[in-house]
Amino acid sequence: MRALPASLVTLLAVASAHAVRADVIDDEAKQLATAPGYKRRLAAVLALAKSHDGRAVRALADGLRTDKEVQIRRVAALALGKSVDATTPAAARDAAIAALTTAAKDKDQKTRDIAGRSLEKLRALARPAPVGNAPAIYVHLGDGVDLSSKAPRDALPRLVRSVKATVAKRAPGVATEWPGAPPTAKQLAAAGSRAFVVAPTISALAVRKKGNQAEVACTVSVRVAPWSGTDGAEKWAAQQAASASGSGKAITSSDATSIAGGMRDCVLAVAEEVTATRVVPFLRKLIGDS
Repeated sequence: MRALPASLVTLLAVASAHAVRADVIDDEAKQLATAPGYKRRLAAVLALAKSHDGRAVRALADGLRTDKEVQIRRVAALALGKSVDATTPAAARDAAIAALTTAAKDKDQKTRDIAGRSLEKLRALARPAPVGNAPAIYVHLGDGVDLSSKAPRDALPRLVRSVKATVAKRAPGVATEWPGAPPTAKQLAAAGSRAFVVAPTISALAVRKKGNQAEVACTVSVRVAPWSGTDGAEKWAAQQAASASGSGKAITSSDATSIAGGMRDCVLAVAEEVTATRVVPFLRKLIGDS
């Protein structure tokens, strides 16, 4: 049992490895990339434009770069200027900036104008080129995902920061920062670095009110796998990838502000416990650290 400022959080259990299912963002991203009908792709880009999730940002960037329909490119360019901010995962932010830079030379004048305006908003977020020495072991923090669609907006960036801090604290010799932008596969190979991805997911959130109190129940999973850079993909191989999960409850007041605080407390407490007791030991085994 753990006391936190806004609520009382009880950790319930830590489960074994399991696969993380796709959600609405993944479905809409797939439709934007593959649907043959213009109307379905337009519906997808409009749906993705409502999200600040890193996967939605990357899907919008891909649509802006590759879609043949001018209206879809215009909507994607406009959405990127509004969806990307300082909390957007770095790789997704870079993808948005790169796509907008290309779109600023689009054959359609209106697309060029929209892309240019969006790009101006994002230029301050661009990252410098890599400098310094590369670490031997690097852990990349993947996008946080809220499958419940109920968490406060600031919960995901806090969740990613918490997991990152726990890895940095509990796994000596493992770097959670790369000099400059996260590396490509070529940069990892050139540096001789081994890399892994660790990414948290809010799997479930539920609230039950009783009188002037509320019980917030949460389930969080954290996945880990070898990683091959920003231009690569996760390598899910036997004995080299896993997803550990845990559940918890927070007791708080029944007003909306307290419930939101209880959600944050529950999610962060469970994520810290799962990362410290399951993910870091698994990661240490992968890198041969007894």
